[in-house]
Amino acid sequence: MSSTITHPDYNLIASVNNQYYSQDYLKYNLPFIHELFLSKLPVGSNILDICCGVGRLAQMLLNKGYKVTGIDSSEAMLHYARENASNGEFICSDARYFELLPVFEGAISTGAFNHFMSCEELRSAFESVYKALCCNGLFVFNILLEQGFQAGWNDIVLSDAKDDCAWIVKHIYNPEEKIGQIKITGFKFIEKNWQRFDDIMLVKTYAADEIIFALENVGFKQVRVYYSEPDKSRESYFVAYK
Repeated sequence: MSSTITHPDYNLIASVNNQYYSQDYLKYNLPFIHELFLSKLPVGSNILDICCGVGRLAQMLLNKGYKVTGIDSSEAMLHYARENASNGEFICSDARYFELLPVFEGAISTGAFNHFMSCEELRSAFESVYKALCCNGLFVFNILLEQGFQAGWNDIVLSDAKDDCAWIVKHIYNPEEKIGQIKITGFKFIEKNWQRFDDIMLVKTYAADEIIFALENVGFKQVRVYYSEPDKSRESYFVAYK
């Protein structure tokens, strides 16, 4: 497998993410979001949602009384985010390079950081978040660590079909390069015709020590990691303060 870094077209999968995937993913992460993030922030806090996707998390936070600004690089994702969370503010920007004033009491991201393909990219994203947080601001995110990819991620095949959409997803992981591929083939029923779309997303694995080093390197303190499963086969959650 080639290690050439490509940028997937998230616009292709935005509608599928909005209709069928995002709600289940948020539901899975809700216990950790409440325990590690919301329990530390009073209602009304200003929250930054990094790589916000179609806005399901932003929608939930707004409904609970928080103020939310979402950042994502996909205009199609943000189209749905603005519909799902109409009271939020959404910015189209690369999470590695954005610049915002330090007005956020909390920053959160779910399902995004494996898509940064080097420790340098991770550090750049962490630095952007750090600069946007208030003093003592809280940063929480999840990531699948190297152990999780080694515990059966390779060759996973997922599929589903609805009245207007069908897709199949195949996971392939190269342990030597520590890079995985998420190959997506789908069909959407548009204007009385089935239209095919294909996309490949690359993901990068990291060890917990690499992530902790990157966070502390940009100034984060009190860094903690929490594992959702004893064998570390699912996402791990990092908590840090400015």
